Amino acid sequence: MALSDLTASDPAARPTGRRLILPLAAVMLAQLLAVVDLNITAAALPAVVAEFGDLDLFAWVTTGAVLASTVTTPLYGRFGDVFGRKPVFVTALAVLSAGSVLCGLSGSMIELVVFRAVQGVGAGGLMVSAVAVYAELLDPRRRVRHQIYFATGMNVFTALSPFVGGLVTDAMGWRWTFFLTVPVALVALVLIATARLARPEGAAAVDYAGAALLGGGCLCLVLLSSWAGTEYAWGSPVVVGLAAAVVLLAALWVRAEHRAARPIVPLRLFRDRVLVAANVQGFVTGLAMFAAITFLPLLMVASGASVTGAGAALLPITAGTLVASLGGSPLMARLGHPQAFGVAGGVLLLAGLVGLAAQTAYGGVAPGPIAVWTACFGVGLGLMFQVYSVAVMNHAPRPDLGAALAVQSLSRQLGGMLGLAALSGVFRSELARTGEHAAAAGVVFAIAAACAAGGLVAALLLRVPHVPSRPPVPAGGRQAS
Repeated sequence: MALSDLTASDPAARPTGRRLILPLAAVMLAQLLAVVDLNITAAALPAVVAEFGDLDLFAWVTTGAVLASTVTTPLYGRFGDVFGRKPVFVTALAVLSAGSVLCGLSGSMIELVVFRAVQGVGAGGLMVSAVAVYAELLDPRRRVRHQIYFATGMNVFTALSPFVGGLVTDAMGWRWTFFLTVPVALVALVLIATARLARPEGAAAVDYAGAALLGGGCLCLVLLSSWAGTEYAWGSPVVVGLAAAVVLLAALWVRAEHRAARPIVPLRLFRDRVLVAANVQGFVTGLAMFAAITFLPLLMVASGASVTGAGAALLPITAGTLVASLGGSPLMARLGHPQAFGVAGGVLLLAGLVGLAAQTAYGGVAPGPIAVWTACFGVGLGLMFQVYSVAVMNHAPRPDLGAALAVQSLSRQLGGMLGLAALSGVFRSELARTGEHAAAAGVVFAIAAACAAGGLVAALLLRVPHVPSRPPVPAGGRQAS
């Protein structure tokens, strides 16, 4: 049903040539900005602390941006369905640019934290609206073909942004890590102006009550995952109050969505088997990715490696995701069996985590075997990202496309944050019990592997629809490109 909704329109109406390339370039730049603005400041934080002090607040420079991005992601998705992809894309771009300028002009750590939250609001909107614009511009077959460029670009941006942030900070000062994003945003704004996107059919009231309840619930959930067991004890009034607020707001949100004419997140999306599969995999991949990038460097440093060496331990993950992007996308476009690639990704992800658990628990911190298992993990992660992102784009009904993409993104973010909170508690408990970082990390990777096994079962049971690998041949006899 949904796939036919997206393909039933006349293929000739789809943009081609410059009308396609320029908006796609805007989408790529928007994704660059969203990823870079959330990661580039990592290398600049020491310089920020040196200027402002307030060491107790510096973590919120990153946390505030991630928090704002997570809370606003589902709202932007639905706003795109209601008001149109292009206006929401431009709004998110403007908010992120304004936040970047304000961050660069900050006069204190508190101001920087607040303005980073503004940046996060823009970044959350760009991550969802950019993918929605991408889905509007391309038919299902071409989405798979073009995924190679976007997946590769995202991997490269993510890997290089901290390094670029360090270069800019050393050469020009930390404020320029924010200022230099503005020209890129202006270029993206000019390019997206060339896009001709379908407007929403008819006017629809915005579900502001549902938006407020969902945003409040996400806010409490993120704070709960960040503070429980770290800033506050698990049984403290703050943690218990946040947990109670999450449950209450979730119940009120479900009630509001049942009553809304056009809910912020239609509950019918949670009854669709394909979208459920994509959200399960989003949660699993988010948890697995945060487990690897958090605890592997920590283990390497504890074993005597330098900070640079600990960061280098993550390079096989980036290499693996690049292999999946460069090799998996063309094969999936040619063969057209996404579920097989999703299952293969789940197997590789599980194998990588099991290998890391066994190696760290019993084999010690040996760089060679760890590199092999992290590369295996990276290939699986890359395959699953591609399969289930394209599945949502192809399967979600067009009026609900933004909401469906936002829910998938939120699932990945919550999987990472909630998983990290739980695994951090396990790590600290095991470290206190055994006194060995390797043994504690082994338990963490084993738990992550158990979650990945659940994701693999879901990949086997929940079918992802086949996408035709070749377009229909028109009357003239030539295939559409």
